[in-house]
Amino acid sequence: MKPIKYGLMAGAPLSIIIFGLFVSSSTSNLIAFSANVVACFFIVLSMTMLGEIMEKPQGPKSMIEIADTIREGSEGFFMTQYGTIFKLAFVCSMGLFGIYMMREPIAGSALNAYFTTTGMAFVTSISFLLGAFCSAVSGYAGIWVSVRANVRVAAAARNCYNDSLVICFKGGAFAAIINVALAIFGISSMYLMLSAHFFLNAPVPDSKPPIEEIPALLVGFGFGASFVAMFAQLGGGIYTKAADVGADLIGKVEVGIPEDDPRNPAVVADLVGDNVGDCAGQCADLFESISAEIISAMILGGVMANHAGLDFETKSGFILFPLVVHSLDLVVSTIAVYTVKTKPGLPSRDHRYGELEDPLNVLKRGYYVSLVLAMLGLFWICRVFLFIPTSPNAYLWFFGCSCVGIVVSFLFVAITQYYTDYMYGPVQSIAHSSQMGSATNIITGLSVGLESTGLPVVVISIGIISAYYMGEASGITNQKGQ
Repeated sequence: MKPIKYGLMAGAPLSIIIFGLFVSSSTSNLIAFSANVVACFFIVLSMTMLGEIMEKPQGPKSMIEIADTIREGSEGFFMTQYGTIFKLAFVCSMGLFGIYMMREPIAGSALNAYFTTTGMAFVTSISFLLGAFCSAVSGYAGIWVSVRANVRVAAAARNCYNDSLVICFKGGAFAAIINVALAIFGISSMYLMLSAHFFLNAPVPDSKPPIEEIPALLVGFGFGASFVAMFAQLGGGIYTKAADVGADLIGKVEVGIPEDDPRNPAVVADLVGDNVGDCAGQCADLFESISAEIISAMILGGVMANHAGLDFETKSGFILFPLVVHSLDLVVSTIAVYTVKTKPGLPSRDHRYGELEDPLNVLKRGYYVSLVLAMLGLFWICRVFLFIPTSPNAYLWFFGCSCVGIVVSFLFVAITQYYTDYMYGPVQSIAHSSQMGSATNIITGLSVGLESTGLPVVVISIGIISAYYMGEASGITNQKGQ
């Protein structure tokens, strides 16, 4: 037994040494590994946030009974739905494997030296399944925390407005952190595995691998995430709308009891639908959007760096810049989460309390904190990862593009609030029209809805054009000077 034990003990440090050599062998590996570590750290941090939520009281027995019923229905629907989705995802991955097996190798591609046709098919299928799995975990995290945080928010609302708001926001923050961290973890892990394959199978010793080709191999991850998100949105969305309409028809129209009355079993089905459609479905959809955004930006960064003839180390920063940006997202958003708070207590318990603060104003304070931190962080990231020795001021123009994106997002929040908040004219005009009948209500509501699309189109168009000219002003051109 001693030789075996000694071999295991000697093998462990050796594997760590080999892994360390691999990670330190290139800048791209170091960046991807750092993003992976950041993602793991924030997954652990989100668990501590979840622990803070779970420590809060659930209220009286009557609240717990209703919450348990909603939780049981939500998790039962989720397991049934995702069991079917996983079966379909496996069949789809087999289909992708077959399609890639029948495809001819791309002439002149650098990947031909590292992958056979079977290898390409295997990588695409595995990345598809990994994307589907991470998307499902993201959706489950959303539904798991929502059915447990909701009753704690309701219990806290009986005693303290601030406590209920903080619990509610931390529940959403937990799902959001898991969402972004899983996307970073999945993509960076796939990147490192593919980079390790290049490292171990280099046709010429010490040759630089074609890292600009790696993002194209990750598209299966995005498709897997999209596959799960599509079915989660469709299944959960159809269910929640059917349950909502059914509850209203049976309760308010036929029986004449108030909306959301617990005596109406359809209300429980409606609340189950809110969790499986709005929480699980939206989390899976958000995961798909983040993953697709990261992978597409990595592909564009690789193509641009390749056509510009940048050296290997500089190219790494452009390819992995999206991963670094979303790692920054985790940092600044988590800091902003802990700034969301208001006065403790309730007006009914303290005559000196005053009016309740609008929860949107509370959330916007945290949003403003994240905007300021994001701008500071983006400047540093652009300086470090997008610096080009031959164009030393190019990173400033890239930072300007980042600022344009931040301004666009801020304006979107302001425009959305203007058209949906009852404190502003558009919603008030709809309410005023409702006093004259349903016809004027429909006409005014439709006109306001159509009008609300105008400003976002103008803002995003100006933003895209501004970013385009800033990118052009950076002075980066291809080898032909174009």
